[in-house]
Amino acid sequence: MYFGLGGLAVGIAAGLLLGAVGGAAGGALAGASAIQDAVETCAAVDTTGVDVMDKGKSLNLRTAGKKSEGAKMLTVVCVLKEVDAPESLLTRFGSTRALDGTQTGEWAGFTASWTYHPDNGLNIILETANK
Repeated sequence: MYFGLGGLAVGIAAGLLLGAVGGAAGGALAGASAIQDAVETCAAVDTTGVDVMDKGKSLNLRTAGKKSEGAKMLTVVCVLKEVDAPESLLTRFGSTRALDGTQTGEWAGFTASWTYHPDNGLNIILETANK
């Protein structure tokens, strides 16, 4: 009887562990899929300033600056809205100054870091929270 209960406990623990690992992997895949889907939905595939990286787990968004080329701000906003970036974060992107340095933010399943300089434009790196 003790062997049966011990086996049951080990089986439950293994099942929970595999479920947690599978859930984390599924979350990473969902984030990667969300990035690729957002880029495709916004017709930004092969757009200058929109670079899917790390097999879809991260994304670099760059707008044009005085001395650099980049994506249109409407394209960047479209992609961010497709991955459910909160409006508060979109407002923070728009109010960042060159003196502010690198800024960060996060929301369900994603983290973002960004900088702004008039010469280089807005540069956002979006990453899935589960790597």
